[in-house]
Amino acid sequence: MIARCAWLGIAVGLALAVHGCQSQRVFRSETPEQVIAIIYHSEEEARRRAEDLSEPAAAPRDPTANRGVVDLNDLRGFFEETFGERDNRREDEGRLALLYPRTGEVVVVEAARQGATPLAWSGTRRRLLFSQLDAGGYQLFEWDRESRVVTRVTRGSNRHPQGCYGPDGRYVVVVARREPLEKDPNRTRTIFRVGITGPGGSLHDVELISPGPMDGDPTCSPDGSSVAYVRFVSRGRTEIWVHPFGQPELERRLTRGRDPSFSPDGKWIVYSQRVAGIPRLWRIRPDGAGRTRVGRVGGELRESGPSVAPDGSMLVYESVRKHRHRLFLRRLDGSGDSVLLSTGDGLHAVW
Repeated sequence: MIARCAWLGIAVGLALAVHGCQSQRVFRSETPEQVIAIIYHSEEEARRRAEDLSEPAAAPRDPTANRGVVDLNDLRGFFEETFGERDNRREDEGRLALLYPRTGEVVVVEAARQGATPLAWSGTRRRLLFSQLDAGGYQLFEWDRESRVVTRVTRGSNRHPQGCYGPDGRYVVVVARREPLEKDPNRTRTIFRVGITGPGGSLHDVELISPGPMDGDPTCSPDGSSVAYVRFVSRGRTEIWVHPFGQPELERRLTRGRDPSFSPDGKWIVYSQRVAGIPRLWRIRPDGAGRTRVGRVGGELRESGPSVAPDGSMLVYESVRKHRHRLFLRRLDGSGDSVLLSTGDGLHAVW
């Protein structure tokens, strides 16, 4: 046990001395073999990025300015993390990559552009849905693991920064469109709503299923019966809603939180919610029952962006400290903690 805790302390460089060594470590030999899609920064890139982001921020801009997307103080940070919406493309955005959890090997997906964000695997895990910048806005694409070919899924004047695999060959998409302000038609703002495409992914008859103005981060149930998504309610406050396809009258607010992710059997939604100002992992039934913390109640580790393994045994999650993004493993029952990626940074993990 002493050796295990020493290994954790060296590799993590975070607060696991209190948080992790009091629980059983997750061993790589028990980790599912299926690859995890991530945004990857090498160690050098991650350090340089953290140094750049640590520089004093400029004075906040006017949130009422006619810019389409605003910042966090005026919401930009929320859109960057939750909707993948960036109004200024950075040179250090990272690369779409595959992380092999048992070996720690990282393989960059060369066919995707810099800054591409993984979103969801298809049921067979042959196709990966991701978003990347295209002609001035984010659109959805698919990467085929066998052919290594990238195919465009969405296009047009509206942006589609996020999505997941819906029922009957359809896609659930976030539709970002600019609309005039009611009080001043000469000015516009960007409205984010969740919708479902027509058969075959047709964008001609997208059914919008959320009210807006700031909805996103959809996760589709494995059986294709529903989608969970996030509504931005007010400054710093988000809610998770569940929408059953074909039964809009049954749409319901599930809980406060963000980063929802269905378990492979559809029985749980794992998500992140702040406790005393620190993001923690939780799970809840799609009907709102069984709300439970996934892990210890205490500790300093900030937990967000969970994604459940294909066999449902454990999850990968992200912890951010001083602009460094570390990936960890934890069993779905809340036991165990181990570093998954000890060199470089990993973001937006999709298992």
